[in-house]
Amino acid sequence: MNPVEYWYSDDSFIRAEAELRRSIGQYASRNRYIYLGLTQQRPEDRFAQHQRKWAAGHEWDRMIVIYHARTFTLMQTVEDRLIRYAQQQIAEGKYDCVLINDKDSQRPQPAKNPDGFWVYILVQR
Repeated sequence: MNPVEYWYSDDSFIRAEAELRRSIGQYASRNRYIYLGLTQQRPEDRFAQHQRKWAAGHEWDRMIVIYHARTFTLMQTVEDRLIRYAQQQIAEGKYDCVLINDKDSQRPQPAKNPDGFWVYILVQR
């Protein structure tokens, strides 16, 4: 299995939001840990960076690219809204997983030559 899967919408976020929330629910219910992120790099390159960042035995099983935004600002908005949604669902006991997102991470800056504006989920069983 390829560690990076492309299951994404490039529809407007207003039309895609319900579908994206359902996808988070599906991955949250089947995995112990999830991470919601964004990238302007090739998703395969970003996944490799995540794998190097995490300690041995705590690498991610796969990355699922869930949204292709048309702009940098939309990419940030989608990620922020989906993280807040997942946090709320976990707080209410609807998801039995751990959401791992860096609370102190720096906000990304627009890339000079982006490979796209992608929102993704990392999962670990």
